[in-house]
Amino acid sequence: MPSCSPEGAVRELAVEEAAYPARLRDLRDAPRRLFARGIMLTAEPPAVAIVGTRVASPYGLRVTRAIATACARAGVCVVSGLARGIDAEAHRTALAVGGRTVAVLGTGPDVYYPRGHRSLQESIAREGLLLSEHAPGETGHRGAFPRRNRLIAALADITVVVEAGEESGALITARHAVELGRTVACVPNAIDVPTARGSNALLKEGGEPILTPDDVLRLLSMQPMPAHGPVLDGDAARCWDALGRGAHDVRSIAQHTGLPTRQVTALLSMLEIDGLITFDVTGRVRPAVGLG
Repeated sequence: MPSCSPEGAVRELAVEEAAYPARLRDLRDAPRRLFARGIMLTAEPPAVAIVGTRVASPYGLRVTRAIATACARAGVCVVSGLARGIDAEAHRTALAVGGRTVAVLGTGPDVYYPRGHRSLQESIAREGLLLSEHAPGETGHRGAFPRRNRLIAALADITVVVEAGEESGALITARHAVELGRTVACVPNAIDVPTARGSNALLKEGGEPILTPDDVLRLLSMQPMPAHGPVLDGDAARCWDALGRGAHDVRSIAQHTGLPTRQVTALLSMLEIDGLITFDVTGRVRPAVGLG
């Protein structure tokens, strides 16, 4: 695992220091010291942990973007573990909409892991916060990544499991959240999706169902943003108008607008990142704000 560049100094924090994230002291085995890169105020509540599988489905990634967008725009910090899949998508989305995000690492804060997340990790160090109980240069070990999950749960008011298999580390995060008396919430998924068996099982165990991104805000006793029709132009406006006329998927929107399906897909992705639409499990497009 390659080490980070010198840019972004690593700060060591003892558990007694005022800058040490107070919520971590709720853990029976709170780290005696932490290593941080970034802006410490990023970790201030309210905060939501968004976690899930590394092999996320398109549905899981879409839902992650929608939830992270709603939270970040409402001023809620998005906490996750910088892993591939759901975690990385949550961080990227929070940064993309100008929100707060904290990545809790299983390595030292100056070590890139996974390697492909080098750019994302540096972006979080500049605009958010990297936290680890591992000293600079430490590459972690097999048990380091499951252990960091307790820190993710402790930092958050709510842990949202978007999509997780039966052996997913996200379930470890959920268990820690329960032990801390924090809320666990889950996104329902199809019953024949292996990467969602663990998250679906959490619903049977009492996890709060998340049926819309605003459900997360309601669990925080926060009011969702008022729904108003967006101001759009060009091809994005044409796609939005097609939704208002009854189009409900990529193909029908392409038919209404005369645009290529590839272009429609790209435009819908941008509208989703902006929190204006969501996709259900069948791929049907639904406005997330009023069409008026």
